[in-house]
Amino acid sequence: MTLKPGDLVAAVRKDIRQARRAIRARRSELDEMIARAEAAVEQGRHDVAATSGPETAAAVDGWRELAGEAAPGAASAAWSDWPAEPEPADAGPCLYRVGTAAGDVPALIPLLDTGHLKISGGQTPLADAIVDSLLVRIVATTRPGSVRISLYDPRRLGAGLGGFHALSRPGLLTVYGVEEFKELLGSLDRDIRRIQRDVLGGGHSSLAALAAATSRRPEPWQVVIVQSPVRGFRDDEVAHLNSVMHAGAACGIHVVCRDVPVDDAPGIETVDIAADRRVTTSMTGELEVTVEPPPPELVRAVCERAARWAGIERDPPRFAELVPHRMWSESSAAGVRAPIGEDVDRYEPVEVFLGDDPVHALVGGPPGSGKTNFLYAMIGSMAARYSPEELEFYLLDFKEGVSFARLASGRTDKTWLPHARLIGVNINNDREFGLALLRFLARELERRGAAAREHEVTKLEELRAVDPDGHWPRIVAVVDEFQVLIQQQDKITDESLYLLNDLARRGRSQGIHLVLASQNVGGVQSLWGRGAILDQFTLRIALPKARRILADDNTAALQVARFCAVVNAESGARQANRIARLPDAGTAGTFDALQRELWQRRPEHLEPPRIFDGAHVPELMTAPTLPPGESAVGQRIDLAGSAATVRFDRAPGRNLAVLGTRADEAYDVLAAAVLSLARGHAPGSAVFRLYALDEQLEPRVGLLLRRLLDDGHEATLGGELPEVADRDVPEYLALFAVDAATARSDEMRRSVRRLVEYGPEHRMHVLGWWRTTDRLKADVVERVGSVRNIDSWVALDLRDGELSPLPGGQMLGWTPRRRRALFHDQRTGEPPQPIIPFEVMSETAEGR
Repeated sequence: MTLKPGDLVAAVRKDIRQARRAIRARRSELDEMIARAEAAVEQGRHDVAATSGPETAAAVDGWRELAGEAAPGAASAAWSDWPAEPEPADAGPCLYRVGTAAGDVPALIPLLDTGHLKISGGQTPLADAIVDSLLVRIVATTRPGSVRISLYDPRRLGAGLGGFHALSRPGLLTVYGVEEFKELLGSLDRDIRRIQRDVLGGGHSSLAALAAATSRRPEPWQVVIVQSPVRGFRDDEVAHLNSVMHAGAACGIHVVCRDVPVDDAPGIETVDIAADRRVTTSMTGELEVTVEPPPPELVRAVCERAARWAGIERDPPRFAELVPHRMWSESSAAGVRAPIGEDVDRYEPVEVFLGDDPVHALVGGPPGSGKTNFLYAMIGSMAARYSPEELEFYLLDFKEGVSFARLASGRTDKTWLPHARLIGVNINNDREFGLALLRFLARELERRGAAAREHEVTKLEELRAVDPDGHWPRIVAVVDEFQVLIQQQDKITDESLYLLNDLARRGRSQGIHLVLASQNVGGVQSLWGRGAILDQFTLRIALPKARRILADDNTAALQVARFCAVVNAESGARQANRIARLPDAGTAGTFDALQRELWQRRPEHLEPPRIFDGAHVPELMTAPTLPPGESAVGQRIDLAGSAATVRFDRAPGRNLAVLGTRADEAYDVLAAAVLSLARGHAPGSAVFRLYALDEQLEPRVGLLLRRLLDDGHEATLGGELPEVADRDVPEYLALFAVDAATARSDEMRRSVRRLVEYGPEHRMHVLGWWRTTDRLKADVVERVGSVRNIDSWVALDLRDGELSPLPGGQMLGWTPRRRRALFHDQRTGEPPQPIIPFEVMSETAEGR
């Protein structure tokens, strides 16, 4: 007959219970015999067996045999027989040795899964030895991390349990000071209510019963040492402790009281230390117990080993453990979940969930805390469970980060994450791109809301049920270092905060979830005082040393070990903490292997994600060919990466001004406008006249001319400006460094003014570069006033105050930066927008 592990455990525990009952039953029978044995030992005549006769010897041997069964292994071994490295086990109901009686018979005390211990005369070295002996055996014979110790230490400022303080590193020992007794009791209260509600749930009477039924212990044991303060406890404090002890044992909470006047009750064993140092226990009756303090070096060795295994040197879970056996087998209709690590206490997966509750997540941790690793674990775990039809990612990394770059196709690895629709890296100062994402999500929120109203439903799960053919995946937008988006006081911050607040409130119903990550949210002033935003982020993930992620009274992140995270789904409230050990998701063979497998599974019609790299300068050749008469001056900072275009027709003002002193970028903008016009026109359908009005520009403008001629266009370089007259085909006049010529010649200024004023209606258009707005205004405005005959402009290194004479140039809040420009076209009715000028110098060089 083959026994199942559960049957074997049940049988052993049954034997233990029988042994304990036998010990109690024999207690009165043995009292007289042991008294005679004690007398014989005191007289020093004979040993117990020889002096007291065969009946006494047999009784003591029987007790010793039963003790070995009730407290196997290191739980009852003498210190001289203590194994060098006791083997941890899943200890259940068990008796623990605190000393000897009748010579060498173990004196045993029950605790875990049984009850509590009350020590009277407890402020003595003997009491210290009893507690130390009890705890070191518990720590050594249970799996590291499965027992947590709390010490209320009002008298000795941490001197108690000194050898056990190594356990505080991984959070297995917590010391409470003189004013923290109420906090300790409150914490125990919360644990009891949580375990009764969420773990037992009415299905089992105790954690011991649940563990016996499932062969798995879902909660750690808690051993609480309570020492009486000098002033003693108030009656209400004792009553509160009594209530904790009454309900605690069933929830794995066991109290060791030292000189605390708690009630005597079933399940509370006692140890009495008399004034003459005579020790007796409720398990041994009147039999005197010899206390055996554990060697200090043994205590330190056991605790160091447990601490290393539980919190520092224990191998983290493997990334492969986060991946399900069946890929893309789950539905996101009700939400998305992702195992991200292993619970350090329960040895089971810790999951994050995004759905109706919680909706959004806030992730925090200083540099080096593992924030990027956590995001990889979460993204990979979700991507393995849900197909791209069920889940889409929009991923942004501000500052100098390239965390998400490897999720896109690269030079050596051509794979990409099929779920990613947008990947933004090196965003740095391009806060406009973050705002563009929020605008897109707001539009998607409205689109989904309209569909829900049309189908008369209220949330995404219902919409998917009534419209199964629609494309309604869950959207998870992950923004790393999101504080960059809202750390300045300007219009971008104002609009971003408005959209964040709206998405946080309404994203729940339409399946749009935000995951905001930061090294430090404490410094983001715009978040504080706007509690409605962060209140919606009820899922909090705090990496080691993270601040202001959890509730103010929750300091778990300051104590958690490396490679761990505090996962809290109740806005950071202390009682909701779960500590997860995280796998390494970044090394070769982890996330990259998963991405490769998912990429191979991707649907054939699926397009790669849109990539925005703030450090990349787009080339003109990457822009699409435009219709005749339309030019591109740069790339917009939007989700589509669309071109900023100007259409030249016969309407007044259809000219282009480039403004700024950065010559290379000005040349690129103007050359891009010319080349994109040339790409749209067939050879012979337009005329291009180029003017290098600063001799230093002649070589580059000459290369541009050669490119146009090679493509078959009619093009010239230099000469006089033409008179305004009707043209059979459009004529584009590209004037490089206009103000260099107009400063020398009034006639040149008048010619430029005539062309700008009257040229467009005759199909003649000026594309000119001026170094300053004042020079532009002097050249094209006949009298005092603003510029009215140039509708489109691109500003490089000019500040917003300098742009006020231009159309749309009032109240912009623009700060110039390298390789960025501000673009405006009066015809569109849109406010000025930042763009990235195309790089064209290499393209013109190739035309040589």
